[in-house]
Amino acid sequence: MVERDPLRRLSALGRTPSDRESLARALGEIDVRDRLTSKIAAELNLAAIMAEFVSRLMDAFGPLSAIRGQAVLDIACGSNSSRSPVTGLRTAEFEPWMCRLLVELGARPVGIDIGDLADEAFEHHRVDLGVAGALDFLATGSFDAVHESRLFGSPEFRASHGRARERIRREIHRQERRLLRPGGILIHSDGRPGSRGHEHAG
Repeated sequence: MVERDPLRRLSALGRTPSDRESLARALGEIDVRDRLTSKIAAELNLAAIMAEFVSRLMDAFGPLSAIRGQAVLDIACGSNSSRSPVTGLRTAEFEPWMCRLLVELGARPVGIDIGDLADEAFEHHRVDLGVAGALDFLATGSFDAVHESRLFGSPEFRASHGRARERIRREIHRQERRLLRPGGILIHSDGRPGSRGHEHAG
């Protein structure tokens, strides 16, 4: 069954009236620019992905107003050229939705991905995360939060670097620790504790 108003349902995930208002405004802007509603209609799993991202942000920051002004690094943020790991076809599920959401909530996201991020409204860098030292150009302690959730599920990544997975995972985790400022937040999908002692499971 197709969701009639997926944006309203996503906005309702806010835990306070203020959060619900912020989400409604942010998702409305994303819909205008990136056709979120029509993409959810075409790929129903996108609604669940967006709901997960909203939940991660509320778990990490508490009130969504706390996100404003925060520098957030999104490692393997997704791109406009991503393909489904199941079908191999172009998919909206792996577009840079977290960064888009962060922009509209007033954060300062920096997206890292090897795919196409041209014309996105956030700072982004095209980087092959399988290359040693790929994130060395970013300054130590320069982020209030780091998000990483989709790198190892990417079909492009698995095709290029599948055999080096554990080496790359260790390097990414080292870089996350280096890039987070003291007291910063790690928003991770593998259930490891965040820097503040929170669990951010995905």
